Amino acid sequence: MYAFGMVALLGLAVLVVAKIAHRYLSVAQEFWAFALVALGMGAAWLADFDLFGAWGLTVRNATIGTTLTGFLVAGAAYFWREILYFFTGAARKFTDEAKTIEKTGELRRVA
Repeated sequence: MYAFGMVALLGLAVLVVAKIAHRYLSVAQEFWAFALVALGMGAAWLADFDLFGAWGLTVRNATIGTTLTGFLVAGAAYFWREILYFFTGAARKFTDEAKTIEKTGELRRVA
């Protein structure tokens, strides 16, 4: 069961690193997927984490297990990204940012 938690937390860490590099990734949405996969594989290889070995599943080669774990970590990072965007959007909807900006910006009515 600890393996799922490791994948979830590694995915969150990969997302945080990708968010730090956001200004370089904002050129095209396709770079996000590439960056998450690259960072996910890097995290799996750096941690030497084989999810399939942790589950007791036999894989033909240990490097294949680690590489596929990198893909799973990247998928978890993409999942975290969408979930966090959902909660950010919900928070903006419920707090009504337009009214907050109008109140704090000391804007005056022109019409």
